[in-house]
Formats: sequence, structure tokens, C-alpha cells
Amino acid sequence: MREGAPLPAALQAHTAPCRHWDEATVHRRLTADPAGYLAFARRYLADLAAGRAQVQMPTKLVLDDPDGGDFRLMPCVLRGPHGTLKTVKIIGTNRAQRRLPGQITVGELLVLDAHEQCVTERFEACLLSSARTGLVAALALSALAPGARRIAIVGAGRVGYYAALYCAAALPRVRIDLVDTDAGRARDTAQTLVAAGLPCRAVAAADPGCDAWLLATTSDAPFCEPPPAAPPVVVSLGADAAAQRELAEAWAGQAAQWVDSADAVNYGDLLAWRRRGLLDDAAPPDLRALLAQPPAADGRWRLFISTGCALYDNLTAAYLLRAG
Repeated sequence: MREGAPLPAALQAHTAPCRHWDEATVHRRLTADPAGYLAFARRYLADLAAGRAQVQMPTKLVLDDPDGGDFRLMPCVLRGPHGTLKTVKIIGTNRAQRRLPGQITVGELLVLDAHEQCVTERFEACLLSSARTGLVAALALSALAPGARRIAIVGAGRVGYYAALYCAAALPRVRIDLVDTDAGRARDTAQTLVAAGLPCRAVAAADPGCDAWLLATTSDAPFCEPPPAAPPVVVSLGADAAAQRELAEAWAGQAAQWVDSADAVNYGDLLAWRRRGLLDDAAPPDLRALLAQPPAADGRWRLFISTGCALYDNLTAAYLLRAG
């Protein structure tokens, strides 16, 4: 093989020092202290709400594939009391699943040097993305149903697993029912959570008598009808693409709504409702507003909808880096 042309010494490129975080390390760090992760998230968001930190976050870029897959570019810069943290997640929805069977989320979260822009940290992002979605669900539920004693999580995949873990930490008295179209997966996930000390069980169907439901599915059709078919509090986590749906149209205009970010109106149920003229284009208040001012316990229907937000990737990277 021929060698390339010589490069002058003054033009030599340097290899940036970069640490790689594999899935096992990310999972271990994010599950070692669920209460600590929740507390860190609250402080991070409180700094933003109080103006002690500022965020720069353009709308995520989603490029769709004909098979229903996609890849997404999700940048975020936080400037706060502990310095500047620059992150960008390049993540894909893996519908084909030939090289990575059973893994619908693929990609990496990168941390860039605050001044020189080189990549200094690479986090494998499958479990990180699921965990931060579960964290968002627990934060939202703790504000919407702080006295919840029993919840159902519909979907026993990775997001459902992490949602159960963090909801148990956020609501210490809660019992968790786990539901899945694959009863074996629900049973295995519930058994794993029970072994970790969580009050969790697999059930055949979600009970409308629960205090809240969390939806963590890959559904492409609405299936969750409003009360009395469901509880008055529902957290939707699975409809994060244009073609995905979890919530029946009867919720639209009838429930108080919150989102993880303003970008949520461009995906899933909110996008479908906008196209049908059931909602205007204004985004509902986000999680930061919800935590700053939780609603009164007035019995009104309440929806929280998460479609994925780079802010919570940045938050999670900050937590992992702070933890070591």
C-alpha cells in the first residue's frame, strides 16, 4: 500500500483526548442513586428558572427514513454557575434492527470543549436517552400527582423500566403496575425491579382506578381514552415522532397540558391535534414551568407529553460528569 503525501510539521493535526462511556457505565451511574439524580435535576432546572443559568437550544433536526426510522441532531449549550456545558446528541430510531436486534434507539451524546469545540466525552446514548425520559416522567408526575399511591406504566421496555425506577424514588409511597403487549417482558421487567426493592408487579391491563398512567409505547395509533377509561393524570412518553400516537382526540381541549419542551407540538399527538384544528400552534407550558408552579388539586384532567428534548440530555451529561 502506498503511503500518503507528507504533511508539513506545522500542519500536523492533534488527536483530541476523549473519554468513552459505554452503555453499562452509563446505566450503572444513572441507577446507583435515583434520588440523587432527581435532586440534581431539580437544582439544574431551578438555576434556569431563577436566571442563574441560561440555555441555548435550537429546535432538534429530524431526518426521516421511508421505513419509519430517522436520525436526529439535538444540540444544547448551558451556561451557568458551574461553567459552560456544550452537548450534541446524534441519535437514530432503528426500525430495521438487523445489526442491533431489539434496539430501537441508537447513537451517541457528545460533550464538546467549551472553548475549543473538540469532543471530550462520548456517551453511548441508548440507555441514557431512556433514562432521561424516565427522569422527566418522574419529575412531571411528582408535580401533577404528588400524592399518587398507585400508577400504571404501559410499556415495559427501557423507558418503562427507568420510569418505574425514578417514579419510585420521586413518590416513595407509590406502587407500580407494569403492562405490556408482551406479557413475558412485563413479567421479567417487574421481577428485576422487585429484586431491586421496588414495589412493582406485572398486570394484564392498566387499571383506570390508578392515580396516573405513564405511556411508554411505540404505538402508531391512539389507544388511551380520557376518564373514565383512564385516570385524570396521564404522562405520554412514546409518541415522539410524527407518525406515532398514544392519546385519543377526546383529550384535546379538555385537559390541562404541559410538555417537556415547546418542540413537542411538532410530533405525535400534539401535531395530529394541531393538523385537525383541535389545538392552536402555541406550545403548552414546559416542565420548568410545571415544577415552578404545580397545579392545584382540582380534579381537572392533566396531560404531560414528552417527545424528547436536548436540555435533558445536557442535564444528564452534567450529572454524569459531576459524579465522576
